[in-house]
Amino acid sequence: MSNKLYLGYICGTHGIKGELKVISDFEKKDIAFKVNNKILIDDEEHVISSVRYHQNKILITIDSLNDINDVLKYLKKDIYIQRDNLEITGYLMEDLIGFKVVDDKELGVVKDILITKAGYLLEVDRNFYIPFVPYYVKKVLITEKTIYVNNAKELIL
Repeated sequence: MSNKLYLGYICGTHGIKGELKVISDFEKKDIAFKVNNKILIDDEEHVISSVRYHQNKILITIDSLNDINDVLKYLKKDIYIQRDNLEITGYLMEDLIGFKVVDDKELGVVKDILITKAGYLLEVDRNFYIPFVPYYVKKVLITEKTIYVNNAKELIL
């Protein structure tokens, strides 16, 4: 598990008061994008001063910068957060990378997690995908680094 988590990308500004427009697929946005949370932009720490949502984007101000000219240098940058700065219960989907996938036998190892409009897909190293839904995923054991699945064999070509 990496300690630095990718939150999103600064795609622009909103208005003239220094709001940054962020595109984020992070699964726990409500925990990550909170006032007073510390984020990293170019490995430089900043504090979120305000957060609001607008047209599928997250608008944030950082370090109480209230002028567009003060934030233009952050355009087109990635935003990260230290895992230690989040109060996460359970696991994040990206934590499942490297876990064994087991039906009645081992089917492979999770190579990547894909995000679709319908939800998450586990990409297994034998080049097939398993939707992360109860029909297929029975249980996840973090300590064993194993995902137990049902019906996954029907997905293998």
